[in-house]
Amino acid sequence: MLRFLWIQIRTMFLILLVALFLFSFIHLVYGASPKKEKGSLEDRLVAKVNEEPITLRRFRDFLKDSGIVSTNDPKEDQKKKEEALHKLMRGILIDQKALSLNLDSDSSFVKEKRLHMNDFLISYLHIKEIVDKIQVTDEEIKDYYEKHKDEYYATPEKRQVRRLLVKINADSTQKDYKKNLKKAEREAKNKIEPLYQRAKEGEDFADLVRQYSEEAGRIDLSGNMGYLERGKLSPPLDSVAFSLEVGEISPPVRDEKGYHLISVLDIKPKVYRQFDERVAGGIRGFLADQKIQEKTQEYLEQLKERSKLVYHDQILDHPDSLVKKDDWALIINGQDTITFAYYASQLSGYKLNMNKDSLTMEDRKDLLRNFLAVPIILVGEAEKKGYKDSLDYKIEERAFTLDEARKRVKVEKLKRDFPPPTQEELEAYYRAHKIDYPTLGVPVHVYHIIFDDSVKAEKVLNQIRGGADFVELAKKYYPGESEIKDVAYDLGFITQDEMPQNFYKKALSLNEGEVSEPVRTKWGFHLIKVVEKEKEGKTFEDILPEIEKDLKWEKIGKYQEDWENSLFDQGKIWIDKKLLKEFQLDKPQG
Repeated sequence: MLRFLWIQIRTMFLILLVALFLFSFIHLVYGASPKKEKGSLEDRLVAKVNEEPITLRRFRDFLKDSGIVSTNDPKEDQKKKEEALHKLMRGILIDQKALSLNLDSDSSFVKEKRLHMNDFLISYLHIKEIVDKIQVTDEEIKDYYEKHKDEYYATPEKRQVRRLLVKINADSTQKDYKKNLKKAEREAKNKIEPLYQRAKEGEDFADLVRQYSEEAGRIDLSGNMGYLERGKLSPPLDSVAFSLEVGEISPPVRDEKGYHLISVLDIKPKVYRQFDERVAGGIRGFLADQKIQEKTQEYLEQLKERSKLVYHDQILDHPDSLVKKDDWALIINGQDTITFAYYASQLSGYKLNMNKDSLTMEDRKDLLRNFLAVPIILVGEAEKKGYKDSLDYKIEERAFTLDEARKRVKVEKLKRDFPPPTQEELEAYYRAHKIDYPTLGVPVHVYHIIFDDSVKAEKVLNQIRGGADFVELAKKYYPGESEIKDVAYDLGFITQDEMPQNFYKKALSLNEGEVSEPVRTKWGFHLIKVVEKEKEGKTFEDILPEIEKDLKWEKIGKYQEDWENSLFDQGKIWIDKKLLKEFQLDKPQG
């Protein structure tokens, strides 16, 4: 239970970190920076937004945070500076508009702000009263290392092991299994003992393993199992392996697989990690976390013991359905009240957490005291300590207000409720962006030959009908550059948007392999041969949803662009264009 509260409070600690970041950000946005000599270049104004100054230092910091560096192209650099300054000024204009909003009349904001600032106070109290007071001494760190170095800071001993296995082969499905098992044990032992004697007399143990070991799936046929830590082998083998000297061969060892001979090839002794700053730092953090948890639990218990809690026993003992929502369930220190409605809303979660189907009176009071009352007690203690009047509180309050105001301002920019486009708008948009969409109609793969007059076209058509090759004639009569005559006849797949309508319609009317009569276009007279026709094509209706979506996004983009421009139009903007041009972007590092 207290661990649950501890997790909540640690979460509040993260909120404080965010607050500190926002504090730094506000100082950046509103010009706070280290003082330099009066009149220095860094203090010169590059722009002003409604009398708010943008110093060269502030602009340089913005460029650095945005990762904008020189490209060594003066024109490109100037463009990047102008775009960056525009972005910085836009952010300032949004903040200025946000600060002009009066959110105190917005009930949802007031509620969100109260909850957020209460969370901040709890986190702030935790840091000031517990975290900042925690100390871990060098002696404690060293003592922890010595007590736990075998557990956490040692590389355990490893032994390179070779083994020979003779299996005990007994069929467990037979009725006289025990009898067969004893027989198999004797056979395995009788087989391995001579091998042990041969190894003791100096015969190469690796060769014996290669010839006689019955271990299936061995990667190393010599039985080398590599370096092993304690516990990696079966207990009987493990005990023997870590008792042998290098080069020593064990007598036969029995385990569930059979009989083994074990040899140790090498020993890597245990090595302790050096006690250095990195190890000490890790221990310091761990011990600090432990102390924080302990102190947090103690602190919470002390606060609860000092708090005056008045339970409404009669209400708590009533069936929930008979209690009015406005009735109180608990009064804390004579001023803060937990309503029955809020208490009742937490019952199901408490039951689930405690794995209970029903609750006793003690359970109900436990929920109120150890869960629901704790945040209120902590906030009250923080206020009593004066933390609500601290500068950090005011900075966090202002940052939260500004952030919420920004969200409301930006909602205006995210307008999307535009009326559906008309058919005329869709067709006009398509004509203007035709290249972005799949071509309409059935694609037809065509070859063609073009002539200046129809008489010549008719003569060549007769040759084709007489058996002449269309492609050879197309190359022969191509009127353009000779370098492309070998490919110019092949137009590939065409659609109604890519060639004159009469050309496309004629091609669409032909079967594959057919050649047309001369077809006149603005370029001349064409003989058209159809090579291939697709089965289906796209109509305007097919691509209409995509056009409608793109048109909507174009309207949104235009609205957002106009919204941003209106900020500048309504604001008083001044830019030192000469300084902006003279100012040089930083060179890329590395």
